[in-house]
Amino acid sequence: MATSLMKASEVDFSFIYETFAERVYKVAIMITKDAYLAEDIVQETFIKAYKKIESILDLEKIGAWLSTIASRTAIDFIRKEKRSGMTPVEDILFTERSRAVDNVEQTIEHLWLKQEITQEVLQLKPELRNAFLLKYNEGMKEEEIASRLQLPLGTVKSRLYRARKQIKNELKFDMTA
Repeated sequence: MATSLMKASEVDFSFIYETFAERVYKVAIMITKDAYLAEDIVQETFIKAYKKIESILDLEKIGAWLSTIASRTAIDFIRKEKRSGMTPVEDILFTERSRAVDNVEQTIEHLWLKQEITQEVLQLKPELRNAFLLKYNEGMKEEEIASRLQLPLGTVKSRLYRARKQIKNELKFDMTA
């Protein structure tokens, strides 16, 4: 894609909105389960994104960046609703939702972090990705990975270290939204 060489700030913001509004809405609705609140979150997400568009250097990451902003904005809206002391009618009618709201923030943050890590793992060089997946998806020990990949143990350890470091560095960038 030729536009991936461009900064996000060089692209017409209406193009960004049209491309990602539905994705942002789906994130918001998944978290809030409320169509009206999700629409407010979409609006707030794009306002925040517009103000910080200069911080995105790679257009290929803008979808994940917007999703992160949307999920955090949705969580903030839920927190605000809880702090206001108002009990939604749905919570009175469906008490299991009120119990779920207590853990929704942690659950959503965990799910998004897991999704972001998965995205970053897919971006790793194949040799780093293979070692990482064997360690964390297959639960293999470093010695087993070395045997499976026919590599010295030190090489496996350094690949795992580099993979973790690269993922952490990318997530720090994404988390500044």
